[in-house]
Amino acid sequence: MIEGNSTHTPWTYRNATLSDRLIEMSTIKEVLLAREADCELPALSWYQDGVCGERWSYSQLTQKVANLAAELTSHEGITKGARIVVLSRNCPEVYLLYLAILSIGAIAVPVNNEESPRALEFICRRVEPSLIVVGRDVARNLLVGIDAPICSADVLAARQKAQLRVWPDVSPDDIGVILFTSGTTSVPKGVCLSQYNLLVNAEALRRSHELDRNRSHLCVLPLFHANAFGFSMIASIYSGCHVVLYEGMFGRDLWAILRAERVNVFSTVPDILRLLASQSHTKEKLPDLRFVTCAAAPLANSVADAFENHTGIAIHQGYGLSECTNFAATMPCNISNEARRKLMGTWEVPSVGPAIFGTEIRIARPGGAPASPEEKGEVLISGHNVMSGYWRAKDETDMTFRDGWLHTGDVGFFVELDGEAYFFIAGRLKELIIRHGDNIAPHAVEGELAGLELLGRFAVCGFANDAAGEEIGIYIHAPFTVQARRSAVDIVSRCASRYRPRVVLFGDRPIPTTVTGKVRRNVLAKHFDRFRTSVFGSRPWIAGIDR
Repeated sequence: MIEGNSTHTPWTYRNATLSDRLIEMSTIKEVLLAREADCELPALSWYQDGVCGERWSYSQLTQKVANLAAELTSHEGITKGARIVVLSRNCPEVYLLYLAILSIGAIAVPVNNEESPRALEFICRRVEPSLIVVGRDVARNLLVGIDAPICSADVLAARQKAQLRVWPDVSPDDIGVILFTSGTTSVPKGVCLSQYNLLVNAEALRRSHELDRNRSHLCVLPLFHANAFGFSMIASIYSGCHVVLYEGMFGRDLWAILRAERVNVFSTVPDILRLLASQSHTKEKLPDLRFVTCAAAPLANSVADAFENHTGIAIHQGYGLSECTNFAATMPCNISNEARRKLMGTWEVPSVGPAIFGTEIRIARPGGAPASPEEKGEVLISGHNVMSGYWRAKDETDMTFRDGWLHTGDVGFFVELDGEAYFFIAGRLKELIIRHGDNIAPHAVEGELAGLELLGRFAVCGFANDAAGEEIGIYIHAPFTVQARRSAVDIVSRCASRYRPRVVLFGDRPIPTTVTGKVRRNVLAKHFDRFRTSVFGSRPWIAGIDR
């Protein structure tokens, strides 16, 4: 049980409770010991800007993880349950570090290396880390004022002296990772996932994507992202896959890597598919690539059609959230192309597939009753991959867990095909902005840009944008003057890039609100309709609105 959280109804899957284990290997330690037998099979290759910098077999990988685990346990305070914050872009030493942390029963806390100092300070206050590990491309000012021991990932790796001989006792129900998500609140919430959560999700993805045969997996998303952490890393090592860890711009070198490493599957987001669709590569040049998975943000029919028609490569869309490890549904590997095409193109949005092994999904009407086929309602999830709660956040946990279900706040529907329920995500009850697959709360952006209050009342909203899925817009209820423009540029330019808006509009129309004063962000977003097709540079577009 998480400190400060209430006890809720245990998650079930087809009447099996969490104590009824669905898998044999329930801890990362067990997975690592099993992988030692794979010996010289390829485990990890790391590419930076198109060049392969490291290549390890499973025997090398497991030995390096054991060595790093021994180094971690030599640090004061690093014991079972200790929280270790990790900030980095993709690199091999951080890949090892996550596995080493989980192997000794400590708790990994991945944080975006472009996070704001304000949010990082909150996360550290909440989890009280025993150690902060800094990898590559982390701004030094991000750590100013943080009260915790700090070490670099490459120094940890260089200090390795001896392999861990006695593994700590780790339970499947021990928390393995806390993934912070902004949700719809002004402060991040820490999603607590047990080792069993991570591995039962890995088994589900092994089955859905036939990872026993599709063994080469390209990881292009950052490892601090739930998709990359749960699918590209944990599910891959659980299934004995070869992970090709990619860091760099999504240029033509990506296609060369796919071909050279004989990649079978890679997981991505819609804006990357949009970019790849514009490049002149086709399925014939990539004979080993079975399909791409797409998740983390809504996939438009137009993007799916453009990518598949141009490349001939099939898209298998999935759906999930950090609160259920990373996936709750995904288009399975063994579906016929005819059925997949029908599910991808017949309805208003492409299907995200059926619920995965270990997970149940229900579409609920406002009163809680199950919806009928093609009837929209809230998406509810239960299963063995659902989190145990938010870290030290009882009220938020109670609000999310109701009647034995995880209430996602997403709107969806389902259709039945050949006796199987296939799900579709049609929108959100919540106000989350999903930009390039990154979930950003409007309240969080407003907190970062509080200085704009000097100019007038302001509010943040997400608006549809073809290049990013959604972009961040700010409306300021104030006259548009030269001085106001200068001040807005100054304040916005100092904002962390993750929260930086692309459009700032001034106007004399009041901010639309409900009778209780809540901002009607869907109405506010109409001011930004003309920016749907815009491609933005590093500087925000700042303008006034004419009546």
